[in-house]
Amino acid sequence: MYIAAGKNFGSLAVHGTAPPVEDGSNTVKRKRMGEEPHDTHQAVWEKYMEVEHRELEQRQSGQLGRALPGESQEELDRIAEEDQRRAKEGLVELRTGDEVWYKLIDKLTRDDRQARIDSENARAARIRERLSRQPRPE
Repeated sequence: MYIAAGKNFGSLAVHGTAPPVEDGSNTVKRKRMGEEPHDTHQAVWEKYMEVEHRELEQRQSGQLGRALPGESQEELDRIAEEDQRRAKEGLVELRTGDEVWYKLIDKLTRDDRQARIDSENARAARIRERLSRQPRPE
């Protein structure tokens, strides 16, 4: 199972193939060197993009929930509206450190994966931080 930034790509394995039979072919050489055939990479990329599109559709609903104690519902609504607007435009967030930018989902390339992962990790950290401030039921 291939998982990146909490995204499950099903049974598409990228690593861990059985040792190839030595027949001198390029495929065997690629597997021996830890590389997968282009078809496997393409299948993983297509599955990755399916997940990205599905998440973009979910963001179009613009719901972030209710404000927690100490948060402004108006600010939360503003953030949700801005995210919804970007999602409707087909934009996804990319991040490297503190630098954030947006790109059309259909313009993403394999080179954008790390910036998407960094963006998803930052979003997950914000959610965890928010939840840690939520009062626990007694």
